[in-house]
Amino acid sequence: MKILHTSDWHLGRLFHQQSLLEQQLELLQQLVNVIDEYAVDAVIIAGDIYDRSVPPSAAVKAFSDFVEQVAVKRQCTIVAISGNHDGAERLGFAHSLLKQAKLHLITDLPQSVEPVVLSDADADVYLWCVPFHDPLQVSHWFGSDCKNFNTAHQMIVDRINAQRNSQYRNIIVSHCYLDGASESESERPLSIGGADRVDWQMFADFDYAALGHLHQPQYKGLEHIRYSGSLMKYSFSEVNQSKSVTLIDINNQGVQNIEQVALKPSQDMRVLKGELADLIEQAKHDPHSNDFIQAILTDKQAILHPMAKLRAYYPNLMQLRKAQFEHEQRSPAAHSQEQLKKADCELIQDFFSEVHGEPLTEDQKNAISQVIQQIEQEESGS
Repeated sequence: MKILHTSDWHLGRLFHQQSLLEQQLELLQQLVNVIDEYAVDAVIIAGDIYDRSVPPSAAVKAFSDFVEQVAVKRQCTIVAISGNHDGAERLGFAHSLLKQAKLHLITDLPQSVEPVVLSDADADVYLWCVPFHDPLQVSHWFGSDCKNFNTAHQMIVDRINAQRNSQYRNIIVSHCYLDGASESESERPLSIGGADRVDWQMFADFDYAALGHLHQPQYKGLEHIRYSGSLMKYSFSEVNQSKSVTLIDINNQGVQNIEQVALKPSQDMRVLKGELADLIEQAKHDPHSNDFIQAILTDKQAILHPMAKLRAYYPNLMQLRKAQFEHEQRSPAAHSQEQLKKADCELIQDFFSEVHGEPLTEDQKNAISQVIQQIEQEESGS
C-alpha cells in the first residue's frame, strides 16, 4: 500500500499582501500527478489545509477541486485533520457523509480514538488521527487538569495505545510541534513560553507518524517520525528548503520504504544580496526574474527609489533591506522595540524577577500560560 503524506497547504495565504493561490493550484496539480505516477492508494493531509479559519471562497474551491480529482475520479482515499490555522467546525462539516466519497475529515478530539482503516491485499493499516488541540480542550474532554501540550498529547496517545492492535499496522497523524525540530518564520506559534512542545518519544511505537505544523521536511528522533513540510515556501527564512511530499510504502510487515518526492514551483522564493547596480545587471540576464525576491543592498551611500528601480526587473520584489543597518549596533530605542515584541509570558516573568528578585517557578509559569491561553480563547470567541 502506498500512502502520500502532505501537510500545511495554507490555501488562500497572502505573501506581502499578494495572493499565492495561483502557485498553490500548480502545486496541487503536481500532487495529483504524483498520485498517478506512483499509484498512490491514500493521501494524508496533516493539518492546515487553509491559512485561516474562514478561508476565501477561491481557497475552498481549490480544495474541493482537489477532492473531486483524487477521491471521486481516482477513488483514492483522503484522510485530513484540522490544524491550528483551520476552522475545525467549518472544515468538519458533513464529515459523516463525506466518508462515503472517500474523504475522511477528522476535526474533533473524540474522533482521534476512532481509526480510519485502510485495507488492501498487502496491508491492514489503522490511521489514528489527532486534530490540532490545546490543553484546555483536552482537559475538557478527559475531565481532568492538563497543563501543557505535551501532557495533553500524551493523554490522547495513551488512550489510542489502549485501543490499537499491534497485529495491524498503525499510523498516527498529528498537527503538533515536536521539541527540538527545526522551525521557520512562517509558522504561527501554538502557545507561549515553550509550553507548545511535544516529545517525539510518544510516537516511537507507531509504524509511522505523519506530522504537520512545521514547514521544513524533516524527521525527529527516529526516521519514521516525520514532517512532510509545507506545500511551498511561505517566508524568506525557507529559501534554502527543498519542498516535497513523503511517500510511504507499507505492508503487513511494516513500512518498507520512505521516499521524499520533490515539488517544483514555477516561481521560487530567493534572497539576493549585493549593490543595486550589480543586482540590476544580474536581473537583465536572470531567467527566473519572476521569482519572489528579497533584496539585501550592500550600498553604503543613499539611493533614490531603490525599490522601484529593482522592481522594474524583478516584478515580484517583495522586500528590500539595507545590509549596513542590520550590522549596526542596536540603539536603546531599537532595544525597546524588541521588548515590545516579547511574548506576554516573558514580560510577566521579567516583571516578577524585577520586583521579587527571583524567577518564577515552573508551576507559576504553567499557571500564567494557562490564564493567558484562556484569555486569548475568550477574546477570539472560541
